[in-house]
Amino acid sequence: MIEKQKAYNAKQEEEWWRKHPGVVESVVPVWGSAREAVADAYEGDIAGAALNGALAASDLFLAGAVVKGVGKGAFKVAGSHAWKGRNGVRAWMGEKGYLAPGQHGHHWAIPQNGWGKSVPDAIKNQPWNIHPMKDPAIHMRMNKSWDGKPPLTLPEQLWHGPPPWAKVGSAAAVGHPAGAAKAGMERNGTRQGSR
Repeated sequence: MIEKQKAYNAKQEEEWWRKHPGVVESVVPVWGSAREAVADAYEGDIAGAALNGALAASDLFLAGAVVKGVGKGAFKVAGSHAWKGRNGVRAWMGEKGYLAPGQHGHHWAIPQNGWGKSVPDAIKNQPWNIHPMKDPAIHMRMNKSWDGKPPLTLPEQLWHGPPPWAKVGSAAAVGHPAGAAKAGMERNGTRQGSR
């Protein structure tokens, strides 16, 4: 009976879903985070499971945003790349459904003015760089006072300026290496409580 139990325990130890992924595997979008979440949950690490589950969900959101963008037309290749005008990027983005009529579009990564003036329109006036703004007042206050209200603070600019996919991508860019480091520490026996 003892031998049977040892064999059963050895089989359970071999179950792939109970093991943490390797360093390379842990940075694979969706798969690495999801697998890490399952292993954390099995070990009773609820906080780790929740964090890795959130990273897996963010990977799915980011992939969905990319697919949606490609479906609409991720880049404007032909025609004018000027922002305004009948054949400009603003009008094209309205036709493609990126911007509603009259909706403001914020150049979040490469600005239209300042240092962005030296960047060609064909690069900065692309859908990936334009974030549709829900409130024109927020857009107007991005870098200056407007309508008697002060400019947005840096945290407010970071919240309202980038599109959701960029915020999620930034979190994933930080979260995946942190998860990989955590997995590496666990394999080396430096996990809390195992010293």
